[in-house]
Amino acid sequence: MRCFEAVSCTLVAMLGLTQCAPATRFSWGDYESSLYLYYKSPSEREVYKKALTEAIERGRQRNDIAPGLLAELGYLYLEDGDMVRATTLFREEMQRFPESRPFLTRIIDRSTGTPLARGMS
Repeated sequence: MRCFEAVSCTLVAMLGLTQCAPATRFSWGDYESSLYLYYKSPSEREVYKKALTEAIERGRQRNDIAPGLLAELGYLYLEDGDMVRATTLFREEMQRFPESRPFLTRIIDRSTGTPLARGMS
């Protein structure tokens, strides 16, 4: 009887521990570690950009891109002066996550000097 109780307690404890593990429905890739590296050392910008690109590509394959990744990569392209790529990524972010539309529309409007909100549906 004691053996059964010990096994039962162990199984309950293991089940409880697995329930504490965070579950995510999005692909984040190496975003967190590369962001940390980039903030500590801005010269690692290309490493960060590559990590974002890889996380997005993996997310596209599985249809589980994490919110904000497209906008973050778009912002890097905006800083580089590549408005076409930036806008493309911002639009995809808005399509996947409509709650980002007001913020990203303002960024595009300010960057281009053209009100985007009128032409978006």
